[in-house]
Amino acid sequence: MNNVMNIVNFVRGCEPRKPMDLLTPIAEEIKIDKSYGFKHTFLLQYDALLREDMVELFKREKDDDMELGLWFEMCRPLTEKVGIEWRGREGFDWDWYVNPGFLPAYTPEQREALIDEVFDLFKGTFGYYPKTAGSWLLDAHSMAYMSDKYGMDAFCICREQYAVDAYTLWGGYYSGGYYPSRNNMLCPSQSEQTKINTPVFRMLGIDAIYGYDEKKHSPKISGCFTMEPVWPCGANDEVMDWYFEQYYSNPSLALSQATTGQENSFGWSRIEKGYRMQAEKLARLEKEGKVKIDQLGKTGEDFKKKHAKTPAAALSAFRDWSDNGIQSVWYSSANWRANLFLKDGRLIFRDIQKYDDKYTERYLTTACEGWLATYDNLPIIDNRMWSKEDKECAWIFKDAVQILEGSRENSNGELEVTVKFVDGHKGTLTFSETGLTINNCGEMLISLGACDALTKAVTNKLYFSHNDFNYQIKFDTELKKTEDGYTVISANKGFAVYMN
Repeated sequence: MNNVMNIVNFVRGCEPRKPMDLLTPIAEEIKIDKSYGFKHTFLLQYDALLREDMVELFKREKDDDMELGLWFEMCRPLTEKVGIEWRGREGFDWDWYVNPGFLPAYTPEQREALIDEVFDLFKGTFGYYPKTAGSWLLDAHSMAYMSDKYGMDAFCICREQYAVDAYTLWGGYYSGGYYPSRNNMLCPSQSEQTKINTPVFRMLGIDAIYGYDEKKHSPKISGCFTMEPVWPCGANDEVMDWYFEQYYSNPSLALSQATTGQENSFGWSRIEKGYRMQAEKLARLEKEGKVKIDQLGKTGEDFKKKHAKTPAAALSAFRDWSDNGIQSVWYSSANWRANLFLKDGRLIFRDIQKYDDKYTERYLTTACEGWLATYDNLPIIDNRMWSKEDKECAWIFKDAVQILEGSRENSNGELEVTVKFVDGHKGTLTFSETGLTINNCGEMLISLGACDALTKAVTNKLYFSHNDFNYQIKFDTELKKTEDGYTVISANKGFAVYMN
């Protein structure tokens, strides 16, 4: 089964912002999951392991369907236990800023001590070491340390987001699962030498249309564009039908995986509506054989058995829940990712990121000392960050498009998208691990917008530099300089772009 849903609820032991019943959400989530016979995962923060009422609840309710793992956000009892002064704000024994709330805010040696303390407390509480861990933000050193020492089956981290809360994860695997690099947890490994042997999955069911540039296209519902039950999308009946349709009915290549669930610090009154509604829909989909609901660790274990290296994945939306007529296709592989985007007859690539596992994350060997952190990869096109009012950053097809007719996985395991143009002719775009092949789609303009990474173009190559890291891509045809960027001169009605 290539369609998987992981129900992942993570548990904090304190809520400094306002009085909150943190126990009831856990008990109610367990009750609902058990009523449907769901396999599910709970990830516990260190301070939750110190609460007798929470530990007692999990010991009483634990069965073969329930997986327990760890949620890595820092708190006062944890840091002080290993001899590190707590740096949180006054009155905050848990603080969501990167410094002090996440592992990258500590030195590599401190991260290892913090990790060992959490694992030891978990084992002392439940009698075994967990195989699953997650956090909104992890780092490559911590992932490698946990994977090597504790034999982890799965990690989960935040979805793509720019400057939300205190952290940015931008340019990573959009869906599916990947083996992270020991140099950069957001970059898939491209060799055994850099591979962390535990796959990473993204939380929490990102929107294939509105998850990338949430404010630009005026969706009729606001909030976070994910499956999280507490937000308007995750609590909306029709929108959730759309989410499940796009994730589990369109070609996904190796794996279509999503997580739903919620942290207990939102309170049950805000979580309940969306959680109950989603559970009912998921139970029906599972009964119909359209999705497998499984523990996150089991999904990771199955991934490791099936894939020795990172496989390609796709997430598409050929229908728009917000009635803006948008279509969107995301492709991710070990070497690159891209987003094909259609609105109002205009077909563009609004995002292309290159992966190179030698590109090192900012906090690999030193602590993040600021309140926010950025994890990224190597941008080729970034429509959100590099567009400006009078000049867009995108790869733009000049001919007007009527519709993306759909996609399929071809015999080579590649994603093939069919485009129908207004004049009636059809073209195809084929996504593979090595690059992109475009046939019968006319001319394409490379519009640079405010791109500050492109350093030069030579005949059929574009050269870039980002954070002092140099990289390039190559076309099999010539590039012609224009006022706004470059035009790709299409030979024999088609051309190819090489990303590896």
